[in-house]
Amino acid sequence: MLESARLGAHAGRGRRRRPAPRRRGAAGDAARGAARAPRAHAATGGLPMRRIATIAAVLALVLGAGLYALAQQQVDEAKRERVVSVAGVKYHVLPATLETTQWGWLDPKEPPKLVINSGDIVAIETMMHAHNRIQPGTTMDELVALRKANPGGGPHSVTGPIYVNGAEPGDTMEIRIRKIVPKAFGTNFHLPGKEFPTVGLLAPEFPNGFVRYFYLDWERRQAEYKPGIVIDLQPFPGIIATGPDPNEPKEKAGPPIRDAKGRTSTLRPWKNGSNMDLNELQEGTTLFLPVFHKGALIWTGDSHCRQGNGEVNLTALECAYREIVIQPIVRKDLKIEWPQVETATHWIVMGFDEDLDEAMKIAVRNGIKFLSEQQKLVPLSRDEAYSLMSIVGDCRVTQVVDIRKGVHCMIPKSIFVKKS
Repeated sequence: MLESARLGAHAGRGRRRRPAPRRRGAAGDAARGAARAPRAHAATGGLPMRRIATIAAVLALVLGAGLYALAQQQVDEAKRERVVSVAGVKYHVLPATLETTQWGWLDPKEPPKLVINSGDIVAIETMMHAHNRIQPGTTMDELVALRKANPGGGPHSVTGPIYVNGAEPGDTMEIRIRKIVPKAFGTNFHLPGKEFPTVGLLAPEFPNGFVRYFYLDWERRQAEYKPGIVIDLQPFPGIIATGPDPNEPKEKAGPPIRDAKGRTSTLRPWKNGSNMDLNELQEGTTLFLPVFHKGALIWTGDSHCRQGNGEVNLTALECAYREIVIQPIVRKDLKIEWPQVETATHWIVMGFDEDLDEAMKIAVRNGIKFLSEQQKLVPLSRDEAYSLMSIVGDCRVTQVVDIRKGVHCMIPKSIFVKKS
């Protein structure tokens, strides 16, 4: 049986069947169509093409609805309130995304990205400049293109605004900086002086531009500048701002302060803070800013990991933060006109103007006002305050590269001793 089966199989494979003669004309075409039809139905499970088209349309509709639902879930997730309560204090998280950051402008009409109460704590993530487009390997040509891509606006990415319930124009916003944790890299650069002759203190002397990237070792709190040079990291926010001052004076130099949309450029510092670049504003310090808009509207960005007073070449050790943790507190009992800072050892007053001498005068006047009107430890006349500023006030150049130059004067707390 097995042998005959094998032989039969071989015999079957050995015969070749002649194809049926092809019919010509309409009858032949009809016959061929009839012969093909069963095969077409077999390939589609026996369903006619019209029904297949209907099913495909229904499937597309269902799939589209599913994708829409998924998109809605993603939007809802982005809007999800990220807050926990610990010992009666609310902790919020504000991530840096394209929806929660703006590139180079402060807009009081920008919808709040977070609404908090006075005394709540917020962990804020920040981006590198130009909506995170500056990364290790970004070339000088690319840096130049990014600088030109946002005319009039700053290069800074700012996260916010944060709306603080109860804050009203005329109040003071006390912002306690509780913690700063940088991300893994930083950069310093100056743009080509031949294209940007006013950007940087000595821009014409450095025509070609320069950029360098650094790994930030936060465990050691150090960065290697080059072999043989190590920099200790001292992070601070270059920008913390409340909503812009609607009465900010017209620019004396540089591009317009506001654009056609009414947004205020982050290029300059002013009474609401913004691009102050004060290197004393580190973890553990407290910043006081006047409030110009309902809800205060707090932004932060232009994150720095080290900067010398002056910031002479244009940039500091620019970086971004995994988190900067702040605690905003509405102060209705305190009225100030310019930013003030309190550290563990000093009170700091500030002044900004396109003319460095004028910035110095503003800072000294603010120091006199603080000593003669604001501090309550020892009463001082205005003349005494002026004298004391000359003896102990340590006035320093904050920066000279933000169009409006900055001066900050440090008043040591140690001079105030307890009465016997």
